[in-house]
Amino acid sequence: MSIAVSRRRRADINVVPLVDVMVVLVFFLLLSSRMEDSRMLGVVPPAAVSGAAGTAAASAVVAVDREGRTFLEGRELGAAALVAALAELARTRPGAEVVVVADERSQTGAAVRALDAAGRAGLRARLLTRSER
Repeated sequence: MSIAVSRRRRADINVVPLVDVMVVLVFFLLLSSRMEDSRMLGVVPPAAVSGAAGTAAASAVVAVDREGRTFLEGRELGAAALVAALAELARTRPGAEVVVVADERSQTGAAVRALDAAGRAGLRARLLTRSER
């Protein structure tokens, strides 16, 4: 009579699918979230009591810093280059919205030029403000 001792199979936990799912989630979060350009540039939007509450994410962010320099999605652009870049954006994404974030200590001329460039390109433009504390 032969007595065979059956070995219990050791339970294996396969973590490869878990790692794959986590990598996909991290990539999704990185691609879908938007870095706030106004914080990276040190732009402080002006305060307004009657400003609109948060709206849907914009297609592009134009920032104007204290010195009047203009940035599109973090890249510094001159006036002519900004007009060309916004015209290209309007061509590729018609009906896109542009948010202009101007520093409260900047001159209004630079912010108005950015709003005008978006309007000439056929894009909807709005000026971002912060709530008054």
